Amino acid sequence: MSATSRVLMSVSEHLAGFELGEPVQVTVGACGDYSAGTIQLSGACLPELAGELLVWADTLDDVTASAWRPSCPDDDLVVLELWGRLTDDTPVRVFGGLLDGPGVPGLAAGRRVELSWVLVRTWALLAEGLVA
Repeated sequence: MSATSRVLMSVSEHLAGFELGEPVQVTVGACGDYSAGTIQLSGACLPELAGELLVWADTLDDVTASAWRPSCPDDDLVVLELWGRLTDDTPVRVFGGLLDGPGVPGLAAGRRVELSWVLVRTWALLAEGLVA
């Protein structure tokens, strides 16, 4: 089985094995010995995307969260993402973008910053009106 097929099967099994929202796009790739999956989420607003990321984070190992802003300084897009490993150790990136994204200290155009889980949870709670 090719590396690409293995990653595709692994991501497919993960999506079927956990109660995760329907992704917008799933891509897989392999280059030499490295292979990974990328899952784009639909999160239409900050609380929704943060909530989707938290659900995914609970299904992954070695998870980190970050935010990055594209290099174009006129762009208000902020991408929130997770990097982690599926249960079979396949690396994955799970992400979603927001126009007019959240204010994140130190997040200038072209920069990436690590996010704390407290901040991601706070954003998710905004949907429930639990955070002012």
